[in-house]
Amino acid sequence: MTDTPLKDLMEAVIEGKEELAAQAAGEALSIGVTAEEVLNAISAAGNKIGKMFEAGDCFLPELFAGAEAMNAAVEKVVPELEKAFVQPRGTVVIGTVEGDVHEIGKRIVCAMLSGAGYRVHDLGTDVTAEQFVAKVRELHPDIVAASAYITTTCQRLPSIASALRDAGLRDQVKYLIGGASVNNGMVAWAGADGFGENAAQAVTVVRSLIEDLKGGQR
Repeated sequence: MTDTPLKDLMEAVIEGKEELAAQAAGEALSIGVTAEEVLNAISAAGNKIGKMFEAGDCFLPELFAGAEAMNAAVEKVVPELEKAFVQPRGTVVIGTVEGDVHEIGKRIVCAMLSGAGYRVHDLGTDVTAEQFVAKVRELHPDIVAASAYITTTCQRLPSIASALRDAGLRDQVKYLIGGASVNNGMVAWAGADGFGENAAQAVTVVRSLIEDLKGGQR
């Protein structure tokens, strides 16, 4: 069996070609490549884009285009994953904090997490602590991720941890923070478990946090 569609898929994602990525994903599935194998190819391409971004070999527009291409490819794969009952690698609830309507960075994170095999529930922007709590109660995710893009809205980050704690849910999830105005030094202050400086790092941190969570539940 040729692996050309997978190579085409990875190239399309890396080059940010949305339609070609979706087409290549569909072609791979049509010739018998498993949904999991296609998802792994999308994830590998996403990892490469992330490393290129961190190395300064591509910039935000390219990263965003790659994320959109990943989204298009993932949409082709999800129905097949559901048919095969492939277990997601974890569930992430994500949103931009109350009072903040920035979402480009968050959308990139969502795409890369989806491409890496995680089930992502995007709450959008201007999300209150109570809305995060309600979604955690509903979905029982592994990760709650909150982004803040301006200095004033960073002040909302601790309230999410507090609300989860007050609801008796804090020990059941890991809390990840990120955004343009957030840094690693804010993790303890926000009551969080980790920080993602960019989309590629967010995927790595999510993977590590879920491993810690699963280990603690054994």
